[in-house]
Parts: sequence; structure tokens; C-alpha cells
Amino acid sequence: MLRLAYVAAFGAQAAFALVVGFGVRLATRLPPPSNSLMAWILVALAVMELPFGALVASLATRRPGRSAALSGALMLGVVLATPAWFAALAFATGHQGLPVMLLWLVLALAYGLGFLFASRLAGGAVQGEPVGRKEGDEEHGDREAFSAQAAHVEGDGPRLEP
Repeated sequence: MLRLAYVAAFGAQAAFALVVGFGVRLATRLPPPSNSLMAWILVALAVMELPFGALVASLATRRPGRSAALSGALMLGVVLATPAWFAALAFATGHQGLPVMLLWLVLALAYGLGFLFASRLAGGAVQGEPVGRKEGDEEHGDREAFSAQAAHVEGDGPRLEP
């Protein structure tokens, strides 16, 4: 499930970036640039996104549980799809050749790394689940947790059960 959430976030972000890039390219009809410096800067920025994605993944695995893992997978998909925006900008400005190929390679690498990180998030979500809790038991479990927390805050006084 988390891998699917990651793929959906990554795919939506990348698809939107590419649609915007194609739209700008079709609307502007710019001549090919004479200098490829901007394309190489885009490659450098895309490569710098990979460690940032790894940082997001490591921060997302600190909290156990399903909701934290889902949030982490979605955030990971959005952050690691950022090189798609760089590729879209390179396409919109008419860059060609090796820098554009490297941008696509970095995007594919980001997708693969994100898929591995999503697997790690899934493992953390499974380990963070309470044992013996059933699907329809969320409300009862939340009441118990609230009662235990209230008893801890108020001391050893009587607990009121709803």
C-alpha cells in the first residue's frame, strides 16, 4: 500500500511537471540555446535532490505507525520527483544532449531509491502496529489510550470510563 502511495505521488508530480514542460515548449517555440551551462546546473540541482530525499526518508522512519509511514511515502514521492521539474525546464528551454539524458537518468535513480525507501517505511509501519488489535477496534483502543494518558496526567485518582 505504501509503495502504491509513493508511486502515485511520484507519478502525479512527474506527469504534471512534464505536461507543464511540454506546454511551455509548445507555447514559446524558443530556439535551441547556444550555451548548455543552464542544463548542467539543472543536472547538479537534480543530483543534490537525492541526498535531500534520503534525509526525508530517514526522518519519516523515526515515527512508527501507519499514518506516519503514509505521510512519509507521500512526501518522499513529491520530493524525489523534483528532478522531473528540472527535466521539464531543460525541455522547455530547448536543451538537448548529454545533460538532458543525465536528468532522465537522475529521475529514474530517484524513482528507484524512493521505491526502496518506501519499502523501508512499510517495514517500519508493520513494526509500529500494536499486536492483537483488530480493524474495527480503533475506537475502543483510542478510549483506552486516552484513559491511560488521563490517569498518568492526573495521578492515581479515579478514572472515568465513558
